[in-house]
Amino acid sequence: MDVQPKESTGYSAPLVYKVFAVLEELARSGSGMGVSEISRCLNISKSTVYGITQALTDLEVIIQDPQNKKFRLGPTLVHLGSRALAGIDIRAAARPLMEELSREFRETIFLGTFDEKGITIIEKADSPEDLRISAPVGTRIPLYAGAAGKVFLAGLKDSALKEILSERRIPAYTAKTITDAGEYVREISRVRREGFATDFEEYIRGVNAICVPIPDPWGRPVAAMWMVGFSHSFNGEKMDRAVAATMQAAARISEMLGVKGAGK
Repeated sequence: MDVQPKESTGYSAPLVYKVFAVLEELARSGSGMGVSEISRCLNISKSTVYGITQALTDLEVIIQDPQNKKFRLGPTLVHLGSRALAGIDIRAAARPLMEELSREFRETIFLGTFDEKGITIIEKADSPEDLRISAPVGTRIPLYAGAAGKVFLAGLKDSALKEILSERRIPAYTAKTITDAGEYVREISRVRREGFATDFEEYIRGVNAICVPIPDPWGRPVAAMWMVGFSHSFNGEKMDRAVAATMQAAARISEMLGVKGAGK
């Protein structure tokens, strides 16, 4: 990554650019990075990286794992990010579009976020049908949970994905769950290539799902939106239409969040 400041007629502080380069690299890694790895990836001296990481650790902008000594983003960034997004509430942006999708397809729509422990449902629009699939806002679902899990894991670097797969085996939620790591990696590659994920009774028996990412300005999924329905009716051409409609909705949400070119 180029950590040189852009040409400017005013004063610039090169160290500030390096600090943000370190933060961006940690955000991309997903699984944490050590001083040597950061230094190598950014072509910054180890002594400079060490000084940056120590200062950021003191401020709780990043945290260090006491066992493997790797750094991850810390709670201070969460608080700052929450304040920055106070006027751009992703839930408020997504809710009307989720309701439109629910009315059109008569299926339940979920919006969720991701961290190293799993996925959290932060908004939903229930199907208008009497018999429907639902879950309360705030529900935590596993890291490998069907289509949503695939979308979030597809947003990680290969090294981070490999580490997760080596540390956590894929549970067999149903007879159709992809549990082989090699096959799962091929599925993640397909998700990256096509821009969406599917789930044919892989997480819950009798339930199909599609999921699309809502990317941040760096292309990483800041959230994901997924549609779920009973496999006997949510399949085939209906799922194809749902993918297209949900991808359009996700692009509109990204535009509202300031991601340039999201709708292209």
